[in-house]
Formats: sequence, C-alpha cells, structure tokens
Amino acid sequence: MMKRSLEMLLVAALVTGGGGLAFAADPMKEKEATPTIGERITKDAVKGTLMKMDGEFYQIRNTDGELVKVHVDKSTKLDKVVEGDMVKAYVTDKGHVTTLQRVEP
Repeated sequence: MMKRSLEMLLVAALVTGGGGLAFAADPMKEKEATPTIGERITKDAVKGTLMKMDGEFYQIRNTDGELVKVHVDKSTKLDKVVEGDMVKAYVTDKGHVTTLQRVEP
C-alpha cells in the first residue's frame, strides 16, 4: 500500500510540475527580445543565420546569401543566441540592431 501511494505521488509530481523542469533547464527556449510596433514599422529587418559574433559586431548571412555586418550594444534588446542560430535583426539605417530575436528555422 505504501509503495502504491509513493508511485501515485511521483506520477502526480511529474504531471503537475516535473514537465516544466525540462523547459526551465533550456535557457535558449526563453524569448527575451520583443520588437516594438515602431521597430516593426520603421526598421529594416535582416533575417538569416548568425555566422559570427565578434564583440559589438555580428555577421548574419541573409536569405539572399549575403553577409551583413550589424552593430549591437547594451541598448540592443537581445535573445540568447549562438553562432549558427537563425535570427531576425531589426536594424537602423546606420546598421545598429535595436532588437535581435532567435527564430525557428
């Protein structure tokens, strides 16, 4: 009887809270950067593969195959990204990224 109660408790824990542990353990799943309506309307967007992160300069290979160099700094709203991620960058006319999001391929 005690073993059965313990099994039921374990199942209940997995159903209610244990499943969320897998999502919390992957920091890349969390979206942190959301562009404003103004950014979506007024900024150009570069979508492609993040090829290189070199300090404040990132290189993105866009969907046309061109390598685009953009600037990020502390004012940039930034998802957690690594080289090889598909990204969408909202860029000013001077090449500064206001928001950089990781997107699903």
